[in-house]
Amino acid sequence: MPRKLYSVLLLIGLPLALLAENLLTNVINVSADSTDYVFVVDKLHQKMFMVKSNVPAAVKIINEYKITTGRKNGDKEREGDLKTPEGVYYIDGRVPDSKLTAKFGPIAFTLDYPNFTDRLQKRNGSNIWIHGRDEAIKDFITEGCISMENSQVLSLRKYIVLDQTPVIIMDDLSDFSVGPKEYKTAVKRWSEYVGGWAQSWDSGEIAAYCDYYAPDYRDESGRNLKQFKAYKSDLEDRYQWKTVLIDKVSVLVSDRETHVSFRQRYLSPTFYSEGQKKLILVPVKSQWKIMRETFKPYSSRIATDEMIEQFLKGWEAAWERQDIEAYMHFYAPEFISGEYNLAGWRQYKTELFQSVKKVSIERGALKIQTPEKQVWNVTFKQVYQADGYRDTGLKTMTIVGFPGDLKILKEDWSESN
Repeated sequence: MPRKLYSVLLLIGLPLALLAENLLTNVINVSADSTDYVFVVDKLHQKMFMVKSNVPAAVKIINEYKITTGRKNGDKEREGDLKTPEGVYYIDGRVPDSKLTAKFGPIAFTLDYPNFTDRLQKRNGSNIWIHGRDEAIKDFITEGCISMENSQVLSLRKYIVLDQTPVIIMDDLSDFSVGPKEYKTAVKRWSEYVGGWAQSWDSGEIAAYCDYYAPDYRDESGRNLKQFKAYKSDLEDRYQWKTVLIDKVSVLVSDRETHVSFRQRYLSPTFYSEGQKKLILVPVKSQWKIMRETFKPYSSRIATDEMIEQFLKGWEAAWERQDIEAYMHFYAPEFISGEYNLAGWRQYKTELFQSVKKVSIERGALKIQTPEKQVWNVTFKQVYQADGYRDTGLKTMTIVGFPGDLKILKEDWSESN
């Protein structure tokens, strides 16, 4: 029985270097980043492990279960072959109680077999469950399911989130049982792989980017690799610049497929999107290549004009509240406006806020230009009123950064009618 399943589940958080170093001393988590629970099945030893990782700690075994799997050895290939499949799966449902006989115990969860990789390899079959049973657990007695004692299968309920909880099924976990040094190497390898993929996309190196994909890759629109490469090249010509950021990376590894999940944030001159990207990799000539790519947005993508609009609404609201701390949060450390640097601007605005009772701002339509990556030059008409005073002018700003971390780098105002 493996003592530590270090490389079955790799959780890569920020900063990556700190994670790798702390693995050597088993430092417990000091951040909010963690994986959900993952179940890992060892068919040879008839065991299932529930594991979890909290950055920057290594994978921790939370529980261990005695199980029984298919009567026949090997990876499942077809309906009725009495084999338990091997790969990365997700618990995608619960069998209705009305369809359970005593044979399957008090509860049963379904796996998404055949998954994408199975269908790719022409594997078929159905009804692969994790369930209880009405008799004592003996080795290798199911028709392909994973079965365990009734009390233990019932205890799984609180750890399972349908369509999210992974189950990694392996023939033998011995090859994945490594020490901290090997785990550090694995983390480095996968962080470089995923980081290289993101960097090549971000920098527009389309040939290098497409080299991460399998020769027979097809995207969700049905494009083959050649068409996908042409599509990405066309986007490079269309957009002046883009920024791709990824974090919250986790890697689930089996012998025949690897699932990589992360938060992806994408910013271009025209829109911003954020969501979960999932890559399914398969081995091609001893190298992992992307065979499938999906993206699930957290919310509708936002036009960059609206992004700037929302930023300025927050800036105006802080100004009208005369909240100096909230107001200054919108400014970059390198900010300048005429003779003022950031410290001078704070002093000037503090004195101004203290000298008036009520402030209101009216703003005209925005004119936005993006001369370079993550830089917006913004111009608008501004009407300022404070107590009995009123002025009208043209405000120009340079706003820099990324959604969630936008800052005003420069601000000027000139009087107008």
